Amino acid sequence: MQESFIQQVTRETMQRIRSEAGGKREILLIFTGGDRAVDESLAQVKSLANGGLKFVAYLSPAAERIIGRDKVLNAGVSSILADSEVWDKGILDRVEGVVIPVLTMNTLSKTANMIADNPATNIILLAARFQKRIIAASDSIIPAGGPELSATSSVMRKINEMINSLRNMGIRVVSAKNLAREVAEALNVKTGALSPLANAGYSSICDVSIEDCIECGLCVENRPEDVREIIAAGATRVSSKPLSKPVGDLARYIDHTLLKAEATQEQIGELCEDAKRYKFATVCVNPANVKLASQLLSGSGVGVTTVIGFPLGATTPTVKALEARDAIANGADEIDMVINVGALKSGNLRLVEDDIRAVREATRGKVLKVILETGALSKEQIVTGSQLSKIAGADFVKTSTGFGPGGATAEDVALMRKTVGPQMGVKASGGIRTTQDVNDMIGAGATRIGASASVAIVSGGGDTGDGY
Repeated sequence: MQESFIQQVTRETMQRIRSEAGGKREILLIFTGGDRAVDESLAQVKSLANGGLKFVAYLSPAAERIIGRDKVLNAGVSSILADSEVWDKGILDRVEGVVIPVLTMNTLSKTANMIADNPATNIILLAARFQKRIIAASDSIIPAGGPELSATSSVMRKINEMINSLRNMGIRVVSAKNLAREVAEALNVKTGALSPLANAGYSSICDVSIEDCIECGLCVENRPEDVREIIAAGATRVSSKPLSKPVGDLARYIDHTLLKAEATQEQIGELCEDAKRYKFATVCVNPANVKLASQLLSGSGVGVTTVIGFPLGATTPTVKALEARDAIANGADEIDMVINVGALKSGNLRLVEDDIRAVREATRGKVLKVILETGALSKEQIVTGSQLSKIAGADFVKTSTGFGPGGATAEDVALMRKTVGPQMGVKASGGIRTTQDVNDMIGAGATRIGASASVAIVSGGGDTGDGY
């Protein structure tokens, strides 16, 4: 399947290039080093070269040392450019686009911060300026051999900020497994083999077999059998063994929540006292109560979460961004935004992404969680919404507002976890009232819980009421 797909897209690519330019035009490859997914990226390049695309490459001194000229030439590259050729912007007149098969942390940082102090970043920034198509594979940003980074770590947030800066320049940042596909799409290839999400400009299909799947989240949307498998399996088969965390360990997962319209200042005070006593992760309050909660929790180690576009998600991206900035100015540490649910259900994926990006841009340095309102969505829409949240740079994807048609289910949490992979947060909220509910959600893949019955939960019981 992989070979036939690549042959198809490369054939269509070459037909378009030849019809527009009367012959082959080159694609410039930029290598600056990197030690992850190098072979995967070069295999993708070679498959396109075998289909007729012509590549030239520039290797920095670090890339020559780490990757080597021979390895690059063996991938079907016709020639290696000298430094002088890359410093000359005239190179852009002869190339169709620029591909960075192995994006390194150094190149990411310099490009995001517009530092053109070497041939590689100079030509990348010139290409962006002249609106050339640029595609970069991100697998090597975090070097091999070090510890994995959590989605909410300060380093990962900074990396996501820089990746979003590249995307704002028009640079596609993709997985090495999807590099051939993205090069084809960047060259305006139109093919029925692409999924609806991919045709909207998103990468969602990897070329790994089901047996080799590492659950990175890139391919679930195009594999409905996986959706059915998770639903059929149920929460008890999501993890390798039933989960039962000690009650005392649950508090750090919980956003202690009070979002009802009639919440008084006295009740907000009690909420904050409970949060300090039990050491919950944060309190979650409406924007009007953020300043009070921030004052009451100052120095306690408990954060303040608030909600944006809540509960309908039907305000514009501009309004949501304004809400988020105001909340942060008042002391919010984490933002839970509601997506434009109607846009997602209508298939207007660009609007959904723009909605999330607007809030992401307004919340730099803060944790952003994206509420999908899963009770209003099909399983396929849950997958698509989760993917869009990841693409737009959110830190968490979240199930529900608690005010919509249905709350969190372990099956939906498992589906979201499979979609976004292991490094992004998943928050379960809506109808979580018992210790067992929390354990089920964590077992399914949740890393944060939203609940109003938090005290009862961490006391080993639960609440049978109708709270959040």
